[in-house]
Amino acid sequence: KLDLEAKAQLAADNDLYYDMSYTVPYSTFENITNDINEISGISSDADSEVDTSVATATLLDLYSGCGGMSTGLCLGAALAGLKLETRWAVDFNSHACKSLKSNHPKTEVRNEKADDFLSLLKEWAVLCDQYVHDNNAEAPPSMDEEEEEGELEKDEYVVQKLTDICYGGIDRKSCIYFKVQWKGYGPEEDTWEPIENLSDCPLKIKEFVQEGHMRKVLPLPGDVDVLCGGPPCQGISGLNRFRNRDDPLNDDKNRQLVTFMNIVSYLRPKFVLMENVVDILQFAEGYLGRYALSRLVAMNYQSRLGIMLAGCYGLPQFRMRTFLWGALTTMVCFNILCHFQFLLQIYF
Repeated sequence: KLDLEAKAQLAADNDLYYDMSYTVPYSTFENITNDINEISGISSDADSEVDTSVATATLLDLYSGCGGMSTGLCLGAALAGLKLETRWAVDFNSHACKSLKSNHPKTEVRNEKADDFLSLLKEWAVLCDQYVHDNNAEAPPSMDEEEEEGELEKDEYVVQKLTDICYGGIDRKSCIYFKVQWKGYGPEEDTWEPIENLSDCPLKIKEFVQEGHMRKVLPLPGDVDVLCGGPPCQGISGLNRFRNRDDPLNDDKNRQLVTFMNIVSYLRPKFVLMENVVDILQFAEGYLGRYALSRLVAMNYQSRLGIMLAGCYGLPQFRMRTFLWGALTTMVCFNILCHFQFLLQIYF
């Protein structure tokens, strides 16, 4: 399949260019079917690029809450013979993060804003290039390591180990912060320090990055197989009497839809699932729904948008939700009904 730059060049060189079909039901954009190949049994390029050997697929849950959507997806995937594992989750609510971590101890749960998470992903890639992928780069000797044999003077602090990483935060500068474990002090004395304050201990940073890269504490582009999430709906919901109809994306909560798509653009997961209230298709003439669908298609994803009713899946509720699916053009297109029963039972 062509990348976005190659597609743009072809489109510029021709009067008419298309590489996806569109069907009105569920506003579906998908790969054009090659009738000749189907009849002859010859596999297409898309089929040959699908990796069927992967035993475990990775999932990133954005705006995860307690993890209902990702749990439902994993259960549904198990019925199809696929082991789907929630490797990363992000939510701004600390209590929700604690609940998710309690139920999924192997998941890397991050209690932070999605915007800060995206900034962290980009900075993490830079650190991995510097300390992991660049085999010729060597960190200079650490001043802390040179002094760690001697006795510590009063008010002198030596970095024992870096234990975590984040980007920015409330009342902090927009930069990387490391959680520092200080030599001779207990965990209750750990502090968050900006990376500029740790310029004297590059070996500690290198050790943390190399270990974190090996454990995949943060995803790099290409690491995520499935990305799911439900961006905040308060700015869209019909219960909100103060919705910004003239400029919906000027609302901070609605702008999380932009952040969600920016994370998709950066990580390039194989599959995307976004959930939201039905008003995303009604409010401001469906502006936000059209924005989400067009962003996925512009990123070269097969896309499908539709409303699902909880009562159709064994639940005694008349609750409707909008779902937006995305699949890379190198992936087999999805079936709108596959395994959604289990997703909805968990989510609702």
